[in-house]
Amino acid sequence: MKAPMPENEQDAMFAIFKEIFDESRLAEPLTKIPSDLKKVCEKYERQHILDALEQYEYNQTKASKCLGIKRTTLIAKMKKFAIIY
Repeated sequence: MKAPMPENEQDAMFAIFKEIFDESRLAEPLTKIPSDLKKVCEKYERQHILDALEQYEYNQTKASKCLGIKRTTLIAKMKKFAIIY
């Protein structure tokens, strides 16, 4: 059964907003927050570095420019995250 047609533009926008941000549609509820923020950030950072390296075929100079960091910083992070090429 379809929802009734909204009476005005504001009601239509609100209905769309509710549908887009309906928490029950999320894979994980917003109440599940990782307990260790540092690990979550490091996991994301490692994957982001890997993506940049793969995009530039492991050219460290190009990947570091893409990431907005110095090449030496990239190399240090590669060591930290055990990224070997």
